[in-house]
Amino acid sequence: MGGVVRRISDSLNAVAMAALFLLIAAMIVVITLQVVARVWFTALSWTEEASRYLLVWSSMIGASIGVKRGSHIAVTFVVGLLPGLMQKIVGVVMAVLACGFFAAGVFYGTELFNRTVFQTSPALELPMRYVYLAIPLSSGIMLVHGLSALLETLGAPSREVK
Repeated sequence: MGGVVRRISDSLNAVAMAALFLLIAAMIVVITLQVVARVWFTALSWTEEASRYLLVWSSMIGASIGVKRGSHIAVTFVVGLLPGLMQKIVGVVMAVLACGFFAAGVFYGTELFNRTVFQTSPALELPMRYVYLAIPLSSGIMLVHGLSALLETLGAPSREVK
């Protein structure tokens, strides 16, 4: 079971990294266009809004990549002082809490997505639900990464837990 979840997590992470690259590249293009238009031409009304939404999406997708890599802020000094079994227990508890947080993100993000069905953005007239879709989607990816980490922690011998 853990191997299947890990492969799904790895696949989702690969897609997320490609999407993040495209989102950041698009944001660079839009912001460059905005600067060029403001300096030499007439300012474009939609570029600020587009760059904001691209930033939201890239932040949420980037957060999921950070969860996969385990690169978010953590207090590991105290945990490192614990015996192996206690490290494993703390690791399991933290993974369960993280999964609960990610599941809440999926639930409430989906609620927000459903509530904004008729709302559109002012300049782009983009349905806002596509902007808010970043929350449940990235939370779902983080939930898969969290489950993978939980199953890996449960399957690891006590002395191997970081």
